[in-house]
Amino acid sequence: MKNNKTKIRSVMQKCVWSLSTLGAVIGLAIATLTITPANAQATQNLQFDVFIDANTIYFSGTPGPHPGTTFIVTGYIYPGGTLAGNPQVAPPNPIGEWTCRGTFTRNASEVRPEVFTIQEFYLPDDTTAIATEGIEHGLVGPDHRDMRATIGGTGIYQNVKGQNTEVRIGVNGTGLFNLSFTFTHSLDRVIRH
Repeated sequence: MKNNKTKIRSVMQKCVWSLSTLGAVIGLAIATLTITPANAQATQNLQFDVFIDANTIYFSGTPGPHPGTTFIVTGYIYPGGTLAGNPQVAPPNPIGEWTCRGTFTRNASEVRPEVFTIQEFYLPDDTTAIATEGIEHGLVGPDHRDMRATIGGTGIYQNVKGQNTEVRIGVNGTGLFNLSFTFTHSLDRVIRH
């Protein structure tokens, strides 16, 4: 009889210990859920460099920053870091083509002329592309950063949404910029390129 009571007590202690452990695990899980929002997702960065070719720029009116003047210009896309040395001519073997169309929002005489642009990254064509939009500031230093919205894409980028940072590396031999872009997106919204 005493032996049975000892066995029952031992089983009960194991049950209490198991329930205590389970309670601690559930408590930890609840604490984690309250600390980490349900919609928090891991992110990834995509990086591209762009060599803008000034020979391809076209204006709708008088060239230069005048409110309402529109333009379009193209360039070449390279893997991030390719243009770090600010080459004066476009390197061979780009991975895609870049198109930028915009409208000036301020005059050249203003302290910071601005242009609203839509940029498209064709990687390598319109079946695999990313589109962005935002304001770009003029007359700023070569390391200036513009934060832009990533508004969508095609192919593996069809559901992409997020933001990107545009950094001016320097002026190339055509007279326009070499740029570096870092795109930040949720991992569940884009497949690695």
